[in-house]
Amino acid sequence: MSDKYQSCIDAITNEFTAGEYYREVYEAKKEFFESMGTIPEDDPDFENQMDVFMGWYLFDRPLKSHELSPAILFYRKNLATIPQEDLPFYKNLTETKHSIYEVLKQKDDALVLRDVGNKEKVEVDNPRFKVGFSKGDVFEARLIPEGKKYFFTNGFCFHPKEASNFIESQMKKIRDQDDAQRVKLLLKLGQMKTKHMRFPYIDIHHIYTINPKF
Repeated sequence: MSDKYQSCIDAITNEFTAGEYYREVYEAKKEFFESMGTIPEDDPDFENQMDVFMGWYLFDRPLKSHELSPAILFYRKNLATIPQEDLPFYKNLTETKHSIYEVLKQKDDALVLRDVGNKEKVEVDNPRFKVGFSKGDVFEARLIPEGKKYFFTNGFCFHPKEASNFIESQMKKIRDQDDAQRVKLLLKLGQMKTKHMRFPYIDIHHIYTINPKF
């Protein structure tokens, strides 16, 4: 993700995590981690999990007072004052693609991914993140579109490859449903990943299942 996108995300974050929105983000954090499962602050994945939360809060979760996500509200509210050269960046942030992806191939300057939900192939420019991926990885991520290119936002949820068939079967069920159903499923899968991290000795198929064994 470029510095320009990061600065735009920082501007949205600053507006919607303070002042009149302090209580909103507090309640959102409680809602998210009650659903996902809490990770201790000294856990190596804590910072990444906070990035996942902020992505959900800024791009997926409608604000109670406006029924729009912070990213969309920021863009509409500031349309007249955002510098013209920055408008495309903010607009792209209102159109992020949040899904489960599988790594198909690594190129010198990009990753080729398959959206597990609709089987669409996308190429992601990823100079910062390339070393963290290998072919066959299945993970939750958010992509920023820019023409025919895509960029990662911060925050990933890598799922065990042994759970890929279950994940794909669940993603297919919501393929033609609305975004709210997709987000709900991604949160549920994230909860399963957290449970797997806590109980690595439990058979993965007892965790990634419609009817969990515990």
